[in-house]
Amino acid sequence: MLSVSANGAAAFELDSLLPANVPGYGTAQRVSILGRIDPEYQPLNFNVGSLSFSPSVNAGAGYDSNPNGVSNASSTFNVNPSLTALDTQLGLGAYIAGAFSTYPEVTDQNTSGYTVALGERMLLPRETLTLGIAAINTQVTGFGFNSISFSSPVATAVKDFHGSDKMTLGMLTLTPELSASHYAFQGYPSQDRTDYRQSLTAEFTSGGPARLVTLLQATESQYQQKLYNANTYGALAGIADEATGLWQIRLLAGVASRQPAVGKGKTQPILEASSSWMPTEIDSVSLDLAREIDDPEQESAEGYTLSEAGISFAHEYLRNVIITGSGNVSRAAYFDSSLMETLVNVLLSANWHLNRALSVNANYAFNNRQANELAAANENIITMGVTWTP
Repeated sequence: MLSVSANGAAAFELDSLLPANVPGYGTAQRVSILGRIDPEYQPLNFNVGSLSFSPSVNAGAGYDSNPNGVSNASSTFNVNPSLTALDTQLGLGAYIAGAFSTYPEVTDQNTSGYTVALGERMLLPRETLTLGIAAINTQVTGFGFNSISFSSPVATAVKDFHGSDKMTLGMLTLTPELSASHYAFQGYPSQDRTDYRQSLTAEFTSGGPARLVTLLQATESQYQQKLYNANTYGALAGIADEATGLWQIRLLAGVASRQPAVGKGKTQPILEASSSWMPTEIDSVSLDLAREIDDPEQESAEGYTLSEAGISFAHEYLRNVIITGSGNVSRAAYFDSSLMETLVNVLLSANWHLNRALSVNANYAFNNRQANELAAANENIITMGVTWTP
């Protein structure tokens, strides 16, 4: 898999690149202190009728010890403007952002891109309909699970449509979802593909301490070179529960099958587990475990079993100083070769809100790649930045 060149991101995941207030996208809400900025330091939005606009500009500078995992060390400079628009009455959310990073000592590692997204959430009697579209132009880098070798970022364009319908039928909740995503890689047309994903989640609440959850999912990956085509199917079941503002837990297990156009199919057990909680009033912690056939956001054509474990935390050091951190370990075992790769990603950040309009942030990221048949690589990234919300 290729990895997005955006603040050291390790995977091309739409939920991590788009804010949660754009309907259809954004990471699901978790128990965290990050959503409760002290009112004294909350940015003031611009309102026009029922529309609320939230502009922001982040600029920073730092040092990257090994850009792209293959380049010489360089200083870095980045600018990331964004604008979010919300209409709570109509259920509309829109987002536009740019990302520009320069490496003065190794200019072939420079990256730039933009993101545009629009979503609508319609609240109907016993039903919530969500639609979202997004277009992303960026670059992907080599710090990831790869089937391609390259020495500089690759321009990538993604177009996505997502739709879901959450229906409440007494104690039963049904949520069918579908999406279509097209990926195009400049210079590597054989990797271009379109993914069609469908899923059905059923949750049954009997009034007890947990909900019973079943998840059926299917993905059809259609590549420009048809010999790479593959269909993946999965079925999981388990439990989910939460206490508002205190903790959440979700544990699903099942089986998945990958059927490629060429070669033998694979059927293996899979797992999805996540939890988040607040052990104190000023701390929040999240844990995630997963085992699946292929990465749902994979960028390479090769199939593999993916195992992942991650932890993240947030600590309110002062009312206006938040410290966050995360660590993730991913391991890919390829189907048609003896290749095994392991990625380690660590991120530490401190965010100091000076006032409503201005905050200062310091970040450290560490990326490591180990493989039995590929060269190992390490990357250390240190950045200092300022965020202005006029």
